[in-house]
Amino acid sequence: MVSFIKLIFGILLNPIVLLGLGASWYVIFHYGLENYRQLLSIPYIYALLWGVCLVYALLFKHVYVPNSNKIDWWGTVKSSFGHLIVMLATIVVACSVYYVAKDNWSEKLDRYARNQKVQDTLPVNQR
Repeated sequence: MVSFIKLIFGILLNPIVLLGLGASWYVIFHYGLENYRQLLSIPYIYALLWGVCLVYALLFKHVYVPNSNKIDWWGTVKSSFGHLIVMLATIVVACSVYYVAKDNWSEKLDRYARNQKVQDTLPVNQR
């Protein structure tokens, strides 16, 4: 149980995940979920997010050459793409969770129950 809690906190306290959550809340409250799909179709957004991930990788997450103190710059640049995937996944999941949570599920279920035909109300075939 303790390792599960460490895993959850390790994921939530990851700076890239926190930046992704901040970006998703910015999108939700400033652009709205209606414009969310339009924002995802702009290639400059991906370039901006990759730039943020590249700066994070260059400043904090260096990849070193094995058995050396030299930085593998190409490996560091490639690791920034992994950070980009994590950030995009965080943004998509956070916006999806908000969209599902804000929906009025009780009203939809009540409407479904009112319109659903129950077996008892169906006519019974007489012999």
